[in-house]
Amino acid sequence: MKKLFSLFATIVFVLCGTIAFEAKPAEDLIFNFPFDEGKGDATADTSPNKFKGTVKNAEWVEGVVGQALQFENGAVTVPALGVDEPKEMTIEMWFKPTEKIAGGGRIDLMYRGNGGGRPHLTFNRDGILFGCYVATKAKEFQVVSTFNAFEPQWYYLVLTQDKDKAIMYIDGEKDAEADSGGDVRMDFGAHGMSIGANTGNSNFFNGTIDEVKMWSVALTAEEIKKNMDQALAVEAHNKLATTWGKIKSRK
Repeated sequence: MKKLFSLFATIVFVLCGTIAFEAKPAEDLIFNFPFDEGKGDATADTSPNKFKGTVKNAEWVEGVVGQALQFENGAVTVPALGVDEPKEMTIEMWFKPTEKIAGGGRIDLMYRGNGGGRPHLTFNRDGILFGCYVATKAKEFQVVSTFNAFEPQWYYLVLTQDKDKAIMYIDGEKDAEADSGGDVRMDFGAHGMSIGANTGNSNFFNGTIDEVKMWSVALTAEEIKKNMDQALAVEAHNKLATTWGKIKSRK
């Protein structure tokens, strides 16, 4: 009975969190790639925009929420989005390196699909272990993480940018920030994007990525924490259901 009550409480929390968080998904969500297909070489955006991504050199595995993609010298590429450039933005995703990252060659977690541009999320660039590289119409700049290593475990990464600040959050906590001084420049609309690699299939991120989203607003710290807790509640629910299923199968 206690197990059933715990399972019911988790489901109610997840549903309530989803209702509270998705205030204006039709307006604010630019894309959402949950990577839940589980097979094939294509992945779908579940936002109202319905973008399509091509999967290369990746395996479908268990993620934080549902399925995820584990990359080995691979990427998801998405053609030009063709959307209006937002004045603000949020990028969020879960990632887990296959091996510890504490230096070495450049690795691009997210990059423009065609040529150099902004935003991009990059390890080991110009002496910076990890940075979110962003821009306004007037300048390019970066938000530099305080982390000195990334272990082979899940991290929840969020980048927000508005006309005042660009802020990086890791695991629901503010990690670093930089002054913006203008509206967002976002090159994915005209040039597409690459998840897990650089333009032209290089600087590969070898590891697992899940739940990749972009919003046309800068989420608040409270919204970011709520979103992380919601995802972790789903993960806990899935683990509980799996464990309970195994127990029942042994009876």
